[in-house]
Amino acid sequence: MHETAEGDLLGRLAAMLGSLQLSKWILDEASSSCSCQQAQDLALEMATRYLGGEPLQYIFGHWSFRALDLKCDERALIPRPETELLVDLARAEINANPGTVKVLEIGTGTGAIALALATEVSGLSIVATDVSLDALDLAGENLAAQSGLKSNVEIVYSDLFSSLDEYGGFDLIVSNPPYIPSSTELDPRVASYEPHQALFGGEDGLSVIRRIIEGAPSMLRPGAAQTVIIEIDETHGSKVGELARHNGYSDVRIRKDLAGKERFACLIL
Repeated sequence: MHETAEGDLLGRLAAMLGSLQLSKWILDEASSSCSCQQAQDLALEMATRYLGGEPLQYIFGHWSFRALDLKCDERALIPRPETELLVDLARAEINANPGTVKVLEIGTGTGAIALALATEVSGLSIVATDVSLDALDLAGENLAAQSGLKSNVEIVYSDLFSSLDEYGGFDLIVSNPPYIPSSTELDPRVASYEPHQALFGGEDGLSVIRRIIEGAPSMLRPGAAQTVIIEIDETHGSKVGELARHNGYSDVRIRKDLAGKERFACLIL
């Protein structure tokens, strides 16, 4: 795009959106997709969609997660920065327990967690599940687009543990499940576009987490690390700890995210 035309368009976008940084992102994305006049038209279309409430990640059709660039649309939740810390926690657990080979991810969505682990850690066998067929299709597309994975990933339909008998036990279970209480009012940009099945966890937000905590012991291999790492609502740390201890977990660690909020539960049998 000609420098003068690009500057004029950037000013026009900034006037529409009230944000120069957001305008630059949209203009860069449009310019990378097509040439000059088409890029101008596309940038204006993207800005209009954003003003209509659509999330930027869905407008672009892809989003970054750690070192990955993942296809992203309304079939699954948008990968978020705090969930990248869940991958860090999983990696730390794997490093501390070299015998960790078999990993289960529950609620894979875009495939972000499983694919990040497979990209960054060698020798794992990862089963990534979801109850949403749409999400499984999206995760499969993201898996097919990755090259150079260091570990194997298999994407499987399962309602939590219902379809996993043939896989035997696992050493580590990770999950970013739906955990928002059903009465919570969300930002319209989230509520109107992201799949509610992946957001809401029942009246108290713990319906899925409760089932994971109760069912995981029978899916963890004896003698292995026997660890479950779950992303949780910032208000649920003590409740999740109580649930875990009631179900026989010997060690409960609640970890904070970068904002200092209690965001992850690391549970060890």
